[in-house]
Amino acid sequence: MTRNATTHTKPPRISGVARRHRPAPVQGTLIMSGTSVVPQFRIPIVDFLNGIVRRVAETTAWLNVALIAVIVIQVVMRYGFNRGLVPLEELMWHLYAVAFMFGMAYAVTNDSHIRVDLVHMALPKRVQHVFEILGILLLLMPFLIILFDHSLGWVIEAYRINESSQNPTGLPYRWIIKAVVPITMLLIFIAALARLIQEVSLLFHHGKEPDVSTPGRVSMMRHLFKPQRTSDNDNGGTA
Repeated sequence: MTRNATTHTKPPRISGVARRHRPAPVQGTLIMSGTSVVPQFRIPIVDFLNGIVRRVAETTAWLNVALIAVIVIQVVMRYGFNRGLVPLEELMWHLYAVAFMFGMAYAVTNDSHIRVDLVHMALPKRVQHVFEILGILLLLMPFLIILFDHSLGWVIEAYRINESSQNPTGLPYRWIIKAVVPITMLLIFIAALARLIQEVSLLFHHGKEPDVSTPGRVSMMRHLFKPQRTSDNDNGGTA
């Protein structure tokens, strides 16, 4: 009496040699744009300028924690002890104003502001760069310069007359909170300048592969303004 032998085939094992000879992944982060895959580049001078804005904004973002604490104290004082404090009321909108204004500059570095790109997104990539450059030069930067000039005058005048709250028990030194406006315009201008450099660089290097390395001292300026592929370490990945 014979039994039907059933043969089980095991999947082939990949040897250590085969694993070691797998093709290496392509360096650089790839992002999806429509149906095509576009390499993501970094420009050193842009990273430096955006880093200034981000460090300031990320530091002042902790004022939101202080804002929450002030709100809690004010609510307890008003509804628990029936005694609201005017300085705390004003301090709340002071803290909120600083975090909000500097957050506007941070949003420019991440291109997080709300945009209506129904026409812009359908244009060729090179034309999009031209639109961005013209928008920054003709709209954003002139607006920032005008607002910086006017707000700086407000700060100087408030400091000159030692302006304070209209409420007798309110906060003094109103020029401090007014100084947030020109500082914010300056930060946004730095972020806009970084964006302008990025758009100009990508326009001139459109469709070209970035250099893997650049010569030392002679090419330092070229290195700062030339797009480079982002490495896995820059994006938190592993090689």
